[in-house]
Amino acid sequence: MVPTAFTKTLRALDQGRPVTAVVRFAVALGILGALGWWMARVPVALFETTSTARLEIDVSTTVVQAAITGKVVQAEIPLGKSVRAGDVLVRLDAVPEQLQKRQEETRMSALKPEIDGLNAQIAADEAAGADERRASQSAIEEAKLRIREMETQLRQAQVERRRYEQLTKEGLAPASERDRTSAEAERLEHSSATMRSGIERLEREQKTRDSQREVRVAEVRTQIARLESGRAGIEASIRRVNYDVQRRVITAPVDGVIGEAAVLRPGSVLQEGARVVSIVPAGRLRIVAFFSPEAAYGRIRRGARARLRLKGYPWTEFGVVEARVTETGGEDRDGRTRVELQVLPSPTLRTTLHHGMPGDLEVEVERATPLSLVMRTAGQWLKSAAGGTP
Repeated sequence: MVPTAFTKTLRALDQGRPVTAVVRFAVALGILGALGWWMARVPVALFETTSTARLEIDVSTTVVQAAITGKVVQAEIPLGKSVRAGDVLVRLDAVPEQLQKRQEETRMSALKPEIDGLNAQIAADEAAGADERRASQSAIEEAKLRIREMETQLRQAQVERRRYEQLTKEGLAPASERDRTSAEAERLEHSSATMRSGIERLEREQKTRDSQREVRVAEVRTQIARLESGRAGIEASIRRVNYDVQRRVITAPVDGVIGEAAVLRPGSVLQEGARVVSIVPAGRLRIVAFFSPEAAYGRIRRGARARLRLKGYPWTEFGVVEARVTETGGEDRDGRTRVELQVLPSPTLRTTLHHGMPGDLEVEVERATPLSLVMRTAGQWLKSAAGGTP
């Protein structure tokens, strides 16, 4: 009964088969044509990717190291803390150095009065010498005046003696007068010679005293020089101790934010040269990535657009970081080529960027049609196959 009831329907279906086949063929031909047009005319973007990419500040990070081994007494280095140049980060124990400094300062304070006393002794000795020279010079001048007076009297006495000698020869004067005037002249001559000798003695004595004084002053000056040398040594020691104390206070050399810090607690020992903190100075963020040389040279060009997908931040939720290539390294390091990129405004980005955030980077290296890519792949395959034949 069922075949009889649907006889007309089956007949209609049999008559519509040629039309359906034509339509199917036309649709398939259209799809193939559209696919061929797309492959031949519509370029697609090609990307080079790397997982060794991170955000960095465009200025160098400053690493602070311990300049000397010491015990930590204070550490203020929390991550993310903003610091300014000169802020104290870590203090090391400096009690022995401070005690040595006070000891040296005590020695220094004891030297000053001693040096001042010796200088005062020199000044007093020189002042006494000046007074003594003035007194001696006065005595010499007085003696010279007396000699001049005595020489005047001596000349008169000599004239009297010659006159009485002549008168005595002529019998006009007694011999006693001649003898008296002769004795007076001789007395005056001896007195004058004695006074001249006294002047010479005063001058010699003054020279002797001056020489002795110069020797004493020279000895005192030698003592002062020795004390001054000791004071200079103490000052050098104090400067060295101050330098050691300053080295035990670790300060921030630049303004910035603490990006990395060692775990330090009071009582722990910090070794010389140990890394204390890394300070990230203020600056613009950039992307630094490393590619294999064959992917970078001749393919990644300045101005190429790129996208950074941050690790730990799903790009479907937080978006991507848009970027543009600014520099491509000319030298490889450890078999990798450095590429630097400028961070561009990213409207879809929904997180705050920080120094050190890692990610996967895609850099657009060229645009080509799928047909050219297929032909390029086929050519490379044929070349490799030809090179592999004996």
